Amino acid sequence: MNAKEQISSAQMAIIMYQTILGTAILLMPSVTTSLAGRDMWLTPILGSICGFVMVWVTYRLHQYYPNQSFFGFLESVLGTYTSKIIGFLFLLFNLHILGATVRDYSEFIIGNFFKKTPLVIVAASMVLVCAFAVRAGIEVIARSIQLFLPVVLLLLLLTIIFIIPEMKVTNLLPFLEKGVVPPIKGSIVVQGWFCQFILISYLYPSLKDPQKALKWAHISVAAVAFTMIIMNLAILMLMGQLAGRIIYPVLFASRYIMLADFFEHVEAMIMMIWVLGTFSKLSFFYYTFAVGAAEWLKLDSYRSIVLPLGFLITVMSIWVSSNLQELAHFISTSGTFYILTGFVALPVLLWGIASLRRRFSQS
Repeated sequence: MNAKEQISSAQMAIIMYQTILGTAILLMPSVTTSLAGRDMWLTPILGSICGFVMVWVTYRLHQYYPNQSFFGFLESVLGTYTSKIIGFLFLLFNLHILGATVRDYSEFIIGNFFKKTPLVIVAASMVLVCAFAVRAGIEVIARSIQLFLPVVLLLLLLTIIFIIPEMKVTNLLPFLEKGVVPPIKGSIVVQGWFCQFILISYLYPSLKDPQKALKWAHISVAAVAFTMIIMNLAILMLMGQLAGRIIYPVLFASRYIMLADFFEHVEAMIMMIWVLGTFSKLSFFYYTFAVGAAEWLKLDSYRSIVLPLGFLITVMSIWVSSNLQELAHFISTSGTFYILTGFVALPVLLWGIASLRRRFSQS
């Protein structure tokens, strides 16, 4: 299905970097502070372990079943009928994640910038833009994300530099005040982002240099963890534990920026980070959803179902939650274990069954 579309392993790493950080940058500091307090900056270090594990699991499954994506792994390991049932449930799971992502983006835009714009308009417009990218293929998605990455990094860097005068190192102390348990609790939530590295499985069939995939995937995990640590440290030194009471601490931090009494109110920078990050994440998730649905339906191409799936995503974004507070509560509580079930437990189970089969067949 994707044989004609090719990307490099470096582009794969960039896609995953932007996909993970697309929503984590704005949401993660609040959630981790509420759970880990002053030690929230440690949570990405512990959470990244999940990312490295999922990269390794995906790599091993690719070795067992070359040129197959996640749905190919399902059929090869579980058989036709069982894989159809599990695959359908996994598609519903992906639809729910996509709907929550679109809703989160829409709530942020409406709540902070376009207060009178209907939710469905904001959601549908983003889904439509992403649909064009998905129909164009993974090469276009990769190049778009590659183009946006320097802009996002520059805006993040400027945000951090401008708030340095307001930072207080004393907000980091005392270190491990309540022991290691709070950072571990916070890291479980962070794993909900790192476990998404399992989606690399959809990119392996399109790689023109798969022998470099493992190295670049590890670089991507490390880069995501490093960026999260820097952002968490910046927010913590600026706001202290107050960050745990604010849904979007990075947006709040941008309001501290004021240079020479004329350069202020730079919330538009944060909106640009959020829009570009959400486009990157949503486009890739949307692509994996379309490819998975096409493989489940045994279609020759996923492009014919992109727009119908976009309609489902828009409807799901309206249905998924009644308000932003409910969605934020879901993300910080049961939502983490829900995501880990689909993106960790299922792939690890597939790898375990595949490994046992190979051992028995060899013996």
